[in-house]
Amino acid sequence: MHMSSSNTISVSEYFDINDKLSGASSFYDISQKILSPLAQLIGAESSIFAVIKKNKRGMNASNFISNSVDKKSSSNYEKYFQKVDPVLPHAFNSTQLCYRSGQSKSFTFTLDNIVDPRKFSSGEYYNEFLRPNSIRQVLAMGIPSSIDSSLVYILGFHRYSDNPFRQKDTLASTYFGPALFNILNGLELKSQLLDSNMIVSQLQNQVSETGLIIINRNHNVIFANQTGQKHVNIKPANKDRYSDLDDSLKAELRSQLPLTGIPSSRQIEFEHGPTKVSARIITSDANNHEQRIILHTRRSNQNNISALEMEKYDLTNRETDISSLIVIGLTNPEISDKLCISTRTVENHLRSIYAKANVKNRTSLAYKLAPAQH
Repeated sequence: MHMSSSNTISVSEYFDINDKLSGASSFYDISQKILSPLAQLIGAESSIFAVIKKNKRGMNASNFISNSVDKKSSSNYEKYFQKVDPVLPHAFNSTQLCYRSGQSKSFTFTLDNIVDPRKFSSGEYYNEFLRPNSIRQVLAMGIPSSIDSSLVYILGFHRYSDNPFRQKDTLASTYFGPALFNILNGLELKSQLLDSNMIVSQLQNQVSETGLIIINRNHNVIFANQTGQKHVNIKPANKDRYSDLDDSLKAELRSQLPLTGIPSSRQIEFEHGPTKVSARIITSDANNHEQRIILHTRRSNQNNISALEMEKYDLTNRETDISSLIVIGLTNPEISDKLCISTRTVENHLRSIYAKANVKNRTSLAYKLAPAQH
């Protein structure tokens, strides 16, 4: 690594900041361990991280993480102004071009580099967002994804004075491009591994008559078995990716089961067209406490045990799975095969279920738990 004597960053300062960046063990660390030290280095008063995704419908930024940015301003940007921000398309296209051509693993530029100041200052984005939020200068840094070519990570840095970012600021942030490339792509791989572990864990308890769908905090589908795909009309888009849930289903989940980052045992049930949906939040045991929403789906005319019955008899999730299979007529060996547990384990759970439901045999249990037929 070469640093000219005219730069304001020393070798020791570089390694000090690099150590801070490397301390980010999850996306939740980005604000304090990536944005904060870089903002301090280049004299920015606030900063933000996002993921830009390009698809057939255009370009969209999500997964916003901010440092010293007002929450309302961040929300307004995400909802109303990102579509008119010239920084996003320039960051995405230029970063991808540099990466594909082998020039660089990052691309850094300022807003002044890409706009006509006179024309820009009379436009909607400047007058309705930047100016009311006192943002005068913007420096952006794009980092390509080595995992998904439709993604680019973007870091934005802001100044509230008329003091523009200089070439030395651009150069100083560029020094950390390779490190950020490795760190952010490493976090993405770690997140995908976490998703895979969650999926495997859930599949251990899954039965084929029930749809299983797992969605992340942005309500994107990260897994859906074939039954679940059929129930909510989604299709695999490509490897490990699916088409979007329809807006009404996402709105229902956001309203009834918001992801707050706080572990929750709440479970909800609702009708979505001809499909019954039960949903609950699971929280990773890992340090970052990543949350996912688990959806179980069934057609309305299928026998199923509702969340209300589970609460009424205080059944555990495993006991509910076994009871559901009793209702549809499966034997103990068949339940053992479906749930990948021993027959003795099934029998032990059944004794507990019988006691909770106050019945003596599987026929009485099925009669008590089966939904009324109309």
